[in-house]
Amino acid sequence: MIAYDKLFAGYEQTRLKTSGSLDVLSMIRAPKSDVGAGSAITYLVSQSDTVAASLGRSKNGYKTWFTLVAFDEHTMTARRKYFYMVDEMAGSAASQPIRLLTGPEGGLRFDCQMVMQTEVLAQPYATEQARQIAILKQVAENLRRDVDELTGRAGAPSQGNQVVTISAMVVNQVFETVLLELSKSSVPAQELTDGYQFNHINFDKGRIRLTLQDDIATVKIGLGLFRHDFELAKAATATERERSPREWSYFIAARSDSI
Repeated sequence: MIAYDKLFAGYEQTRLKTSGSLDVLSMIRAPKSDVGAGSAITYLVSQSDTVAASLGRSKNGYKTWFTLVAFDEHTMTARRKYFYMVDEMAGSAASQPIRLLTGPEGGLRFDCQMVMQTEVLAQPYATEQARQIAILKQVAENLRRDVDELTGRAGAPSQGNQVVTISAMVVNQVFETVLLELSKSSVPAQELTDGYQFNHINFDKGRIRLTLQDDIATVKIGLGLFRHDFELAKAATATERERSPREWSYFIAARSDSI
C-alpha cells in the first residue's frame, strides 16, 4: 500500500523560485523504499533542458501518477510544478467496502503551482471573474508548453512520455470544460476560490479551485472521488485550517484511500 501523501511529497517539497534543478531531481525521483517495494514502479521519465518529470504506476495498472517541474532557463530554479494522479479503484478500499451496483468510484486529482507571467497579471480586467479566466487559460497553456518541451525531446522514453501526454490532455480537457462554463455564466469569483463544481463525462462530477498569492497561482482539480477533498476542506474546523500547508495536505490525504 502506498499513501497518497508519499506520492505527493516530491511536488510538495519543491519550492518555486527557490528549489534548484539538482534538488528537484532528487526529490521527484522517489526510491522504492519510499513508495513501497513491490507495489509500484517509479522511474524518471525524461529531462529536457528546462523540464523534468517522474512517472509512477501501480503494478495492477489502476493507478498512475506523475510529477513534473519546469525551471527558469536562466536561474534553473523551479518556476512551475505539477502533480497528476488517476486512481480507477479509489473507492474500493475499506473506507467504502460496499458499492453493490456502481462498483468502485475512480478519481483523478491534479495540482499545479506556478509563477504567473507578468503580462497576465498586469492586464486591467473588468471583473475578478475575467481575471480568473485569463489566469486559468495561461495555466492551461503553460501545462501544454511544458509537456511539449518534455515529450518533444528526441530520444526520450516513448512509453513514459505517452502517459504524460495523454494525462495532460485529460487535464486540459477539464480546463476547456470549466472555461466554457465560466464564459457562459456569471460565476462569483469566490466560488472558484472555494471550489467550483462542474460535470465531467468520465468521472461524473468534479471541482476546481484557483487561488493567487502575489504572482503565484495555485490550481487544484478533483474528479470523481477526489472532488470530496474540497468538501472535506470546507467542513474542516477552524483548528484544522490552522495547520501548516504540509500538515493540511496530509490531513486531506489521510481522509482518502491509500494505494
